[in-house]
Amino acid sequence: MNDKQTTEEGRPRLLRRHTTGVVSFGGDPGDVCTETADVDHDSRLLDEITKQASVLLAGGIAGSVGKTCTAPLSRLTILFQVHSMVSATHKGKFSESLPQAFMKVVRNEGILSLWKGNGASVVHRFPYSAVNFFTYELIKGSFASANLDNDVSQSAQMSMNFVSGAMAAATSTSVCYPIDLIRTRLITQLDKDIRYRGISHAFHRIRAEEGTRGLYRGLSATLFVTVPNMAINFTMFETLKEKALAHRSEQAQREIQTLTVLDTLFCGGLSGILSSSITFPVDVIRRRMQISGIHGGSSNVTALAIARELFAEQGIRGFYRGLAPELLKVIPMVGITFGSFDYIKRHLEITR
Repeated sequence: MNDKQTTEEGRPRLLRRHTTGVVSFGGDPGDVCTETADVDHDSRLLDEITKQASVLLAGGIAGSVGKTCTAPLSRLTILFQVHSMVSATHKGKFSESLPQAFMKVVRNEGILSLWKGNGASVVHRFPYSAVNFFTYELIKGSFASANLDNDVSQSAQMSMNFVSGAMAAATSTSVCYPIDLIRTRLITQLDKDIRYRGISHAFHRIRAEEGTRGLYRGLSATLFVTVPNMAINFTMFETLKEKALAHRSEQAQREIQTLTVLDTLFCGGLSGILSSSITFPVDVIRRRMQISGIHGGSSNVTALAIARELFAEQGIRGFYRGLAPELLKVIPMVGITFGSFDYIKRHLEITR
């Protein structure tokens, strides 16, 4: 098509090149149209906002589903970790085995008590997972954009995933930490000693008794857990997923875009086992710090002091109390969380 055509009156008609956004013009300068290509900037901005909101929603839902499905194991893990502080008799173990611990909770508090504090867990997990996945996708996307024209080695890609996961964990943990502390206290309180009637009551009582700093008790120890934990988690999951996709593609003799549910569960489970095993001793310390304000005497106790006390009472094994239910928990939780996030992203047609 020619750039210049005439109207019925014989005047030159202005046409735009829609493919490049360059304005072609003819005739008098007064006839020049100052528009660029037909790009609706408001619509583009709205699409980008919608995409980012969808990532937040996908992350929040994925985390909440994974947390709710594994809430019983999560509560048993925490009870193993802090029982010697909560129990008046200061026994070294909450129970001799996981099945006995399960029956003990059900017998003393009822089956629904296995989900005690799950409301606070979901209130914490939804924004935590939303911010976590959103930050991870944002930083990973920035790395990808910066390396758009360069071939990235596998080691470099793993490093970028590790840094993205670490920064995402630090951001989400810091933003959502008070809710994590509140849920830990709700989960560990016994029916005979109810201090907090709910999330709001716990928030106000902690502020009144321990000050605003009380809501951030154990934050430093928590960062020592979550930052390497999520960095390893994201890195291993992405690496295992790529290898699984390559393996499935080779089997099918064609490119496979998505993994099966079992594949996702397997990749998530392995990454969760590795990350949790490495960071578990610090997780025990941070849980004990979170309840030290009500069960541990001094409210200014440090992570080092708690570690020394735990070692003196229970030895090295004390740092691994609750590891069995934790590992049983992370296999479905990480698999469900990552799998749900990938599924929701595909369903919402989110591409990054």
